Amino acid sequence: MRKMYRLLMLFSLMLLMSFTSKDCSILKNNSFTYRNAGKDVLVVFEEAKHAEYHNNKEFYIKSDIEWVNDCEYYLIIKETTLPNFPFKMGTKMHIVVNKVKGKKIYYTSSLGGKSWEGRLTKIKR
Repeated sequence: MRKMYRLLMLFSLMLLMSFTSKDCSILKNNSFTYRNAGKDVLVVFEEAKHAEYHNNKEFYIKSDIEWVNDCEYYLIIKETTLPNFPFKMGTKMHIVVNKVKGKKIYYTSSLGGKSWEGRLTKIKR
């Protein structure tokens, strides 16, 4: 009987681990949106480049990506036309993906000792 409980516990643990795993490969070479001040921001990921387009592509932020692994990366800001942008070129932002659920990616960004959570929604390219 104890052997049966151990097998059941092992099976339950493996099942739980399969639900908590995340496939972050969705990030690479795809487009997403997020909301900022009530407006959609378009985000485009390539293999080593990242771009955010604000106000219907009137303004942009372009960055290089340094991948730590599929679910963690750094954005190094290279160029921007966004008015009143608070960060200097070369600033490094750290992003960790917390969860992938369908077309939604939940993440935590960190910069300058501050962290915030966000959500990206995959769109067709």
